[in-house]
Amino acid sequence: MEQSSEGLTPGYGASVGQLPSFRWTRDAGALMLALAVTTVTCLASGTLKTMAGEIAPIWLTNAVLLAQMMVAPPRQRYWVFAGGVLGNLAANLIFGESIGVCLSYSSADILEVLVAFVFAPRISTVAELIRPRTLVRFLAGGVLLAPIASGLIATTLLRGQLSGYQLPNLANWFVSDALSLAIFTPAAVVLWTGEVTHLLRADRRKKTAFLLLLVCVVTAGVFGQSRFELLYWALSPIVLLAFFADLAGVLVGLLLCLAIAVSFTMHGSGPLWMLPYQSMQGRIFALQLFLVAALGIALPVSATQIQRNRLIALLREGERRYRILAENATDIVMSMALDGTLTYVSPRATAVMGIAPESLIGMRYPDLVLSDDRDALARAIDNLGTGATEAYQVSRFRRPDGRVLWMETNLRPVIDAFSGKPEALTATAHDITERKVAEQRLADERVELHGLAFRDGLTGLFNRRHFDRELAFQWRQEARTDKRGFVAVVMADVDAYKSYNDHYGHRAGDECLRAIAQAIAASARRPSDVVARYGGEEFGLILKETDQQGALVVAERIRLGVENLRIPHAGSDTGIVTISLGVAVQRAADGGDGSVLVEAADRALYTAKRRGRNQTGVAHVDGVDGAFG
Repeated sequence: MEQSSEGLTPGYGASVGQLPSFRWTRDAGALMLALAVTTVTCLASGTLKTMAGEIAPIWLTNAVLLAQMMVAPPRQRYWVFAGGVLGNLAANLIFGESIGVCLSYSSADILEVLVAFVFAPRISTVAELIRPRTLVRFLAGGVLLAPIASGLIATTLLRGQLSGYQLPNLANWFVSDALSLAIFTPAAVVLWTGEVTHLLRADRRKKTAFLLLLVCVVTAGVFGQSRFELLYWALSPIVLLAFFADLAGVLVGLLLCLAIAVSFTMHGSGPLWMLPYQSMQGRIFALQLFLVAALGIALPVSATQIQRNRLIALLREGERRYRILAENATDIVMSMALDGTLTYVSPRATAVMGIAPESLIGMRYPDLVLSDDRDALARAIDNLGTGATEAYQVSRFRRPDGRVLWMETNLRPVIDAFSGKPEALTATAHDITERKVAEQRLADERVELHGLAFRDGLTGLFNRRHFDRELAFQWRQEARTDKRGFVAVVMADVDAYKSYNDHYGHRAGDECLRAIAQAIAASARRPSDVVARYGGEEFGLILKETDQQGALVVAERIRLGVENLRIPHAGSDTGIVTISLGVAVQRAADGGDGSVLVEAADRALYTAKRRGRNQTGVAHVDGVDGAFG
């Protein structure tokens, strides 16, 4: 069962029996924190109200409480909300308001928070708030609809307490709360999520501190005088923050700007005193509107920077993974220009080609191959630049020590995302020298074997002489290499063949052997597989680089293939001709020789016959029989 995110976290050391009390303690802490913060912000906003008018021009409380609910775990949101309600009531009572007025103000504020919370996202970082859809939903519901709803409630309930007409009071309430929610909700999210601590990271501490200091200095310079209309000069450090700091830094900078600007404005200084405002409340509204405009400029820049940084991180991670794969691959991985000039070569080149990768950078790939193969490789590269989607070429390379390597190269174009045309090439090169040598040897041997009559005259398969020779050769070859590959031998014998011969005659018996030989040959599908008539009605197979499971698959394919021939056999219990098989597998590097495998496979074959025929037996080379199919 998955543990709840609200469960006990490591480090508290509480037992399971203490878990409920721990949760209650944490919930109570969330309530008390919300109560304290709401009370303090209410008192701070109320102080501005007494200085500016009947309706506070800046209302921090709802934005801070809303942000706390947005980032709180689901269970704690109810406690945060309860703390906010109590804190709001407590602050209004401290100001000496009557119970009716306290309930009216608190009802309006709580309604505003609830409506805004319905539209607000549940987030863990402030970056999630500025995603286009999320931001539009928050602005429409939280910043516009919620203040209208709370304003209607407040101006209706407080009609006898507020001077003037209801509509102007509603407008003042809406402007105050809407601007405050727009400015302070993102800033409060930065504080509640702890993202503000990112400003202290060593890699950005000095730069962010300098930019924030610049905000303070410029804002103080703009609002510390009333002779020049320098208001918009305060935007420049905010824009710089958006370009060179993260979103948390931008929001902290806005808060510093607002705090300094409000302080000077409330003391009668700053460019807003040069404009014909009727009241202090109007100046604070204008200041908030100015900061909302600054936020509107900074947020898109910050969002773009966030996306840019994310893309850069993805590119770096992709490059890191590519290099890890390239440097640990068994093939040589390369990047090259469209003309074949190498721009990157993986370290595998040193082991395979005997040349350091850095020595190959700047060389044309076709120039590295033998002259007889150069033109074909160059044409393959040219085709990729003119529309081909993939190229495959086998070429010969000469190592510095004189050895000639056969290299299989696969090339693909890298398509430019904007133009849709190739801009570079990627390639992988694999050493196939061993395979080429083996193929040539097999070709030569086929010619030789044909001349030496290494084939069985009746079935057309190889005879026992070739079987023994091939097994000895493959065993020696595998034993000389570092490979830990297997060599498998499968021995097969026709069940009750003597009775078949006696009943149907030698001619029918020969036809039966031919049909079975064809079925066996069809089941051994790889060019490197060796199928031979070992003698009489017995057949043998050599399967290179095949483990026990693979050999059993081939053996069962042969058994079913013969069974499916449905050759009538009156002397068999099944009524048709069947075949029994024995399988033995061993690594050549473990010692011994190929004859051990033949003996083991024969032992498994005759055990299979004793157990009822028409089945496959497995024997280990140490003499212990395995499971039978």
